[in-house]
Amino acid sequence: MKTVLEARGITKSFPGVRALRNVSLRVDQGEVVGLVGENGAGKSTLLSILSGSMAPDEGQVVVGGQAVTLTSYTHANVAGIFRAQQDQGLVANLTVSENLYLGHENHFSRAGLLQPRRMDRAAEDVLHQDEILNGRVKGRDQVRDLPLDVRQLVEIARSFAVADLLKIEKPIVLLDETTASLNHDEVAELYAHIRSRRQTASFLFVSHRLHEILELCDRVYVLKDGQLVAERLVSDTSEDELHHLMVGRERESNQYLNELRNTEHGPEALRVEDLSAEPHFREINLHVRRGEILGLGGIAGCGKSHLARAIAGDIHSDGTITVDGAAFRRANTPSRVGLVAYGPLDRHAEGVSLLQSVRWNVTWASLRRYTSNGFLRVGKEKAAVQESIKRYGIVTTSQDAMVGKLSGGNQQKVMLARLVESGARVLVLDNPTRGVDVGARQEIYAQLRRLAAEGIALMVISDDMNELLGLADRLAVMRDGRLIHEWSHEETLELDEETVVARMV
Repeated sequence: MKTVLEARGITKSFPGVRALRNVSLRVDQGEVVGLVGENGAGKSTLLSILSGSMAPDEGQVVVGGQAVTLTSYTHANVAGIFRAQQDQGLVANLTVSENLYLGHENHFSRAGLLQPRRMDRAAEDVLHQDEILNGRVKGRDQVRDLPLDVRQLVEIARSFAVADLLKIEKPIVLLDETTASLNHDEVAELYAHIRSRRQTASFLFVSHRLHEILELCDRVYVLKDGQLVAERLVSDTSEDELHHLMVGRERESNQYLNELRNTEHGPEALRVEDLSAEPHFREINLHVRRGEILGLGGIAGCGKSHLARAIAGDIHSDGTITVDGAAFRRANTPSRVGLVAYGPLDRHAEGVSLLQSVRWNVTWASLRRYTSNGFLRVGKEKAAVQESIKRYGIVTTSQDAMVGKLSGGNQQKVMLARLVESGARVLVLDNPTRGVDVGARQEIYAQLRRLAAEGIALMVISDDMNELLGLADRLAVMRDGRLIHEWSHEETLELDEETVVARMV
């Protein structure tokens, strides 16, 4: 079988860390090759090098048997390499059309002037031919107005749109955690889409969901601490073996750490009464007690993420929200600062500031705690941040390292540390382990359990059914903007996936 893409002896270092060390892999024509590893293992760095966004210190990228020096992502596109990113390279204030052809506008120019109508027509053709996006978006739609899952599908469609534009007959597509924002049906559609493209495309597929690797891929490579530690045929491996290769230890028999489950719940910390935010949701009633983890599920578009925003005060809503006995009606965000802390779905856009330091990200919501007479007590702040780094297991070279340089799992831990540092006694977390590897995921589960044991009330929204069933003390589901069922603590312990999904749909 013809090899279409190779990494040969790739090495890459950053100040204080060697991200990749002599990594070699190959993708053959028509293959779907998996790439797994913990956050910080070097997966994203390798994909950045293969897609021209970063140059290796040593080693070569080989395309179709020829060594190439890729100087930019656009240059990689011309060579036939495309990347759909986990945290999305779309520009929010541009249209779908402009995003599909970003960097290739010259193909729609005449006499140096862009012809947007030509671009829109080309985009409409792509969107209508796309098996998943067909009819869901238009070329003139603003990306900022699209839900996160639809943006992810546009990101994937962009690779094939540019490949068609450049007349690349057999593109090589790097899929970087592209299923993290998708619901079950969309994932199934993406699988079918990839399989249908195998005659004319090849794929390198990165995912933290090991069952996806085993279901979709032909072979899988395992990265650990910047080194390639294993290559396996998926027919010859298992989730347990891949997990052991990734993290160097056996998978916990109970990754949700039920031995830390808090069975004694305190007084009511949060009550929502007749809460509505049309057209997203209406007449929601729920409560969460201190020390309790309430899980909330539902298919994409059911309103659960908008409900989280409303409880945190991020969007306007009608109804009553009561926190620790204080009732807020038609309340705005400032009235709930310090009472409810919100961890958003889109970590990069809203959860952390990528260009600021770890220290800044951990303490900006709680600076009053470290000030005296209007002056910041830097030593006290640094001591608190160091304690957070230790407690949450944040892997960073220093407090002053930019959060954008950390792995996804460590960024998520930084966000969680800030939410707790804010002093809020109610945490509302939207998919807190999205895009996080299995090792870091267990660490986050342990932290959530410990926070509950300390008396914090948690509302956890998740698209991962196993996560909901394993983590929640009590479970509720939404459908079409309404809370349609809630299970008691005793019932939640006996629930199975089929029962919950039946309620969702």
